[in-house]
Amino acid sequence: MTENPMGSYDGSILWPNTGSVYFFSGSQYYKFDIAANTVPGGYPMSTAASWPGLDGAFIHGAAVWPTGGKAYFFDRDNYYSYDIAANKVDDAYPRPTALNWPGVLGAFQDHRVDAVVPWTNGSVYFFQDDRYYRVDPTTKKVDPGYPMPIKDNWPGLWTTGNNIRGGFVWPQLVEGHQVAYFFHSAFYMRYDIENNKVDDGYPKPITGNWKGL
Repeated sequence: MTENPMGSYDGSILWPNTGSVYFFSGSQYYKFDIAANTVPGGYPMSTAASWPGLDGAFIHGAAVWPTGGKAYFFDRDNYYSYDIAANKVDDAYPRPTALNWPGVLGAFQDHRVDAVVPWTNGSVYFFQDDRYYRVDPTTKKVDPGYPMPIKDNWPGLWTTGNNIRGGFVWPQLVEGHQVAYFFHSAFYMRYDIENNKVDDGYPKPITGNWKGL
């Protein structure tokens, strides 16, 4: 997240009904308080101690699913189903991503998920390297015609070399627009959803713009 011994940003998830975004870095995580616009004192904390069942996981893509009361965390070529109400990983996880998400990442030998972002159109987007997939949240299947190149449909967004490492739609308007944030290592981009492009002046460093990270 910052230039410190823990390393860089690995993944994030916007948590429901809490006003918080959780950022993961190696075996630790931060809670970012949206209203206060900062990380509260006491962070980072151990992921294993605070997220039952995620001990040992190296989080990349993560998202609260639009239906079903679940969050999904992706670790290399596996994923975890997390019961939000029970606050723990479901039994018998992790499971292989390739075997449980029809069509997701099937074209790649490396089944790592870089980012998972529920979008305002009701779909969920999976990103890996320079490609992305549009997934139906009800069936969890990839829509026909995917994957597609990021560069063709996400103007200004990173497109090469495992760049996108997480993202989420911001729950508040920013300068009158609905936006999403995408992250890569120590940098981030702000994406204007209405105008379908990265805002001018990005990428910017996480340090100095996300207080406490």
